[in-house]
Amino acid sequence: MTKLVYPSLDGAEQHFAMLDLIPDTHAWIKDLHGCFVYGNRLFYERFGFSSLRGLLGKTDYDLAPASMAEKYCSDDAQVLKGGVVNDRLEMIPAEAQSGDWFLTSKWPIYNLEGHIIGSFGISRHLNKTEGTAVPFHELRAPIDYIYEHFASNISVESLARACNISVSALERRFRKHLKKTPHQYINDIRLENARQVLRETDKPIGTIALESGFADHSHFTRAFSRKYGIAPSRDRREGGSAQPG
Repeated sequence: MTKLVYPSLDGAEQHFAMLDLIPDTHAWIKDLHGCFVYGNRLFYERFGFSSLRGLLGKTDYDLAPASMAEKYCSDDAQVLKGGVVNDRLEMIPAEAQSGDWFLTSKWPIYNLEGHIIGSFGISRHLNKTEGTAVPFHELRAPIDYIYEHFASNISVESLARACNISVSALERRFRKHLKKTPHQYINDIRLENARQVLRETDKPIGTIALESGFADHSHFTRAFSRKYGIAPSRDRREGGSAQPG
């Protein structure tokens, strides 16, 4: 995509109205504060709004669980420094199923003076026809398995066996498409689940640790603190005000 340059974010709906015509595609614009100033029809209807007006001024924290919102805001911070997110393969969990797959890209928006004034994002849902994309094809089986079994004792070896591929091939695919090892991905999914349960229930932390696949309370606390920069007990008390480290 060429550099996005607009005098201001005013009138974004007129500039991007054609995005309503693209099937299976969510598109949005945020200002420097992470507030939505535009979203196409599929995007705002996804969140239950009947018109764009309902979306305007909202942030990711108004629309998504905190763990997901933090991911989106982390990407935005990169984009607002001039970076770009290109075709990131994401699985977004959905109720009663393992999740939906999306390819997400984000770019900075500049004004006429060359200053960044916001971010533009587009997320394409991978339907059955588009599911032949290489990252989708190579990662669907292992990631589906991880979402279904993260609470059990998954090793990289058992994951590779379940997907009928070698450990080396599995690790190569994860590093190529997700920039992390299978073990790191399993740990991330466990921590994301644990953090959501921690914030939304009164379950004891030790119980949450075991139900999320950690061997014990201390192992969970160490992993949680490394990832989020805050202990689980404090994160629960503060309601997730700290940012991940």
